[in-house]
Amino acid sequence: MPSKHARLNCSSSSRWINCSGSIRLGEQFPQTSSIYADEGTLAHATLEALIKGDAEAYTRVQNKAIDFYKKHPELDDSWGSINDNIGEMKNWLDGQLEAEKEKDPATQIYSEQQVNLTDYIPGGFGTTDVTIARTGFLHIVDLKYGKGVRVSAQDNSQLRLYALGMLEMLDMIYDVKQIRMTIYQPRIENISTDEISASDLRAWGDEVIRPAAKLALTKDAPFHAGSWCQFCPARNTCRERAEHNMELASYMEKAVLSDKEIGEVLGRVDELTKWADDLKASALTKIQEGEEIPGWKVVEGRSIRKFVAPEKTLVSVAEKAGFAKPLLYETRMLTLSQIEKLMGKKIFAEVMGDYVAKPAGKPTLAPESDKRPSIVGGNPADVFAGEIDE
Repeated sequence: MPSKHARLNCSSSSRWINCSGSIRLGEQFPQTSSIYADEGTLAHATLEALIKGDAEAYTRVQNKAIDFYKKHPELDDSWGSINDNIGEMKNWLDGQLEAEKEKDPATQIYSEQQVNLTDYIPGGFGTTDVTIARTGFLHIVDLKYGKGVRVSAQDNSQLRLYALGMLEMLDMIYDVKQIRMTIYQPRIENISTDEISASDLRAWGDEVIRPAAKLALTKDAPFHAGSWCQFCPARNTCRERAEHNMELASYMEKAVLSDKEIGEVLGRVDELTKWADDLKASALTKIQEGEEIPGWKVVEGRSIRKFVAPEKTLVSVAEKAGFAKPLLYETRMLTLSQIEKLMGKKIFAEVMGDYVAKPAGKPTLAPESDKRPSIVGGNPADVFAGEIDE
């Protein structure tokens, strides 16, 4: 796993391509990690150990993961989940590798390969998760272990930069013509793929990346807010982002919104909500650290009662009061997800698969760009016609 990152790194490329000033502004804030990032690191290390067949590395990451989940019970997960998810990804990669070997027996797989991007980005480099290479073809695969945001491979700048680096490194060997790029997101069963020709990828590097990287490193690089603000270190206090979101205030001047205006507002609601949540979190942290936010304070929130004695003690006390032990318990079957977690996905599918149904989801709003088919014009009640009464 890489231990350092480039100033203009691949993972934040969508941000610095769209908002050049975010690099300079973001560097004024401390670089932080999270338990979710740490969890992702464990998943990547597991994948690397499996691909390389390194039993010692696999045992090390297993021990780290077991200790990690003991320290973070709030994640409600385990090493077994990483092992299952990454094991499934390894099986999928094996299938991809075998399919390419049928076309070219000399096909190779590369894991955790650092690539040089200095021809396009000053000081630029990155590390690819997996690359499958054969004559005329590369397949770049990037693991995303998070489950909060579905990531698409379509026009994904991070994937394209990895592909550009591997193309520069392997083109002399494989005479690459076509490149496939895949996001593998196991916990939400998302496998997203895009393709591009080697010539088009190089043109993108010349026409988009070179000028964007050059601009991002200038003293007066401009700002531009958008969806790429989500993981920017400066997102909580960036004035450009605030002004971008406050543009919606203009709609408050209208007595009635047209359907077109409603659509425009809906397209910005999630972004606006995220900005508001970021402001609240930032203010809470600042006040807790001793700073003052005029008009605001930190108070004790809603509390949930909990027992503070062992179960044995609680049962004994209740029985003395005339409540028999069976009255204190409800016997009920584990949920589907709990049983799947207990068995593991593979065994669950084999044993319980014939007894599982997935009814249609509840009608929900989505932008027109969403790939799911429209159900406008249908009877919303029909959506639930396939549900099973229990």
